[in-house]
Amino acid sequence: MVRFIPDFSQRSTEREIMDGGEYTAEEARQAYRDLRRVNKYLGGRAALLGHLMPLIAACSSRPVTILDIGTGSADIPQAVVRMARRRALDVRIVALDTNPLALEMARQEIAAFPEISLVRADAFHLPFPDRSFDLVMASEFLHHLTTEEAVTFIRRLHRMARVAFVINDLRRHPVPYYSFWLLSHLFTKNRLIRNDGLISILRGFTRRDVDDLRRRSGLRGLSTYFHFPYRIVIVGRHG
Repeated sequence: MVRFIPDFSQRSTEREIMDGGEYTAEEARQAYRDLRRVNKYLGGRAALLGHLMPLIAACSSRPVTILDIGTGSADIPQAVVRMARRRALDVRIVALDTNPLALEMARQEIAAFPEISLVRADAFHLPFPDRSFDLVMASEFLHHLTTEEAVTFIRRLHRMARVAFVINDLRRHPVPYYSFWLLSHLFTKNRLIRNDGLISILRGFTRRDVDDLRRRSGLRGLSTYFHFPYRIVIVGRHG
């Protein structure tokens, strides 16, 4: 249950509705449509692309292979392909999710994007060997995990990528929390977005949390960037 005056000092352990099954198919489809707008207008897409595109351009292999974990309706892979096309960069993206409703919607959305293929699989049981992709990305997926799971996930991304991985997620802070409460009540009636968006922020990360993840991962070559409005990007490079 979302509280009006929550505790921002620690990550929430409250479960999001969409992490369970207590919703209808139409509620989920509307939620994914709303999430596409959230990524576009509230900085998530721009934060990730700002770090991913230079990595794509610097890759020596062509096409550049990319794995997107927790793709949802695949709006981030579509944004990557659009920008790659404008820059004459050849990419191939495998967009992975475990939710069949998300993949059903993604399949409709990527009809004009042959560069993207869909795979249904669990992020912790990836059907690929290590170093299968040049780049790996995960957008707004990390906050769904416990801290221990997040550490394991970061290590997994490092093993899966030949060149680098990019994680985009939410910064836990009162400003995005109350701003999202207002915006969600102005622009959507979807209870999943209204509820889960706030819980997502409370499950997000502070600078201290990210420093702890970096330390516990044991990985070198991790860089952390903070973007307006309240986005965190973690980039892990090999070499």
